[in-house]
Amino acid sequence: MPSHKQAFLLAFCLLLSIPISAQTSAQPTKIAPEKWPSRPVRMIVPFAPGGLDVIARKVAIKLGEQLNISVFIDNRAGANGIIGADLVAKSAPDGYTMLIMTGSFSANAVLYKKLPFDPMKDFAPITQIYKSYGMVMVANSDVPFNSVKELLDFAKANPNKLSYGSGGVGNASHLVGELFNILAPAQILHVPYKGLGPAFNEVLGKQIEITYVSTAMSAQHILAGRIKAFAISGDTRAPIIPNVPTFNEAGVRGLDQVYGWAGLWFPANTPTDRIEKVQQALSVAIKMADLKKSFDDFGVNTIGSKPQDFEKFVGEDIELQRQLFKQANIQAQ
Repeated sequence: MPSHKQAFLLAFCLLLSIPISAQTSAQPTKIAPEKWPSRPVRMIVPFAPGGLDVIARKVAIKLGEQLNISVFIDNRAGANGIIGADLVAKSAPDGYTMLIMTGSFSANAVLYKKLPFDPMKDFAPITQIYKSYGMVMVANSDVPFNSVKELLDFAKANPNKLSYGSGGVGNASHLVGELFNILAPAQILHVPYKGLGPAFNEVLGKQIEITYVSTAMSAQHILAGRIKAFAISGDTRAPIIPNVPTFNEAGVRGLDQVYGWAGLWFPANTPTDRIEKVQQALSVAIKMADLKKSFDDFGVNTIGSKPQDFEKFVGEDIELQRQLFKQANIQAQ
């Protein structure tokens, strides 16, 4: 039988024979933090092409330049933006999928009793990109009227003959359309589309008479004489189309709180440093001469707010939408 001293020496020799890697395998491995972004970033536009994505594509290019990575657009239209927004809410919170959306984001929180996500809990606000001057009431160039007064006279003589297209139930265009019908008053039929782009294209193509669109979408067509513009919501005229009166000036009061806006979100729980990096990149991008000119041409005011300020804005806008939908008699679904 070996002595205690011999047993100790044997155990010591066995320990020395174990590879160092085996001895250290139980130690926690330190992983270097991932460099972000290291691959293309997807920007979800929850509407059909021809609307918000016109601006989104310009934003994506400049944002990509600031982040030194490709930012690409992915249109996921349907249900007034809910389908695309839900895709983002359920995406990995890694900073590689973001949502760009209009005020339909807050309108949906009021319009739908049961959403597949919580607008205030399932998203990480990044920034408000812009605020438009208001929604412009436009018509195709063949309609036999040239002002709000003439339109109302025609509508009164021809009830339910006129139709207006919207970007979907609960879209800002729908809200303005129903408020106008109540406040004017008028009987103009509502035709919802899968996004404001298709509705606007139907007006341009003279398939429908009227729609309500942002200055971003309509200004260049108005200036070129391709469509008629009668009035704009909000409390001030848009500098890019200074001859278009506000609804108040045109004799229909109560539409001064309705305007368009757009913002960016990540899924909830996205790392704070990635949120801040995108906000800072966008803040730089919107000041660049070429992108600023694009926004000026669209007739919108750039914002570039901090994440916490944007979150506060969205919460307040949801409450405003609640009041406006009640006034417009649009029921939650």
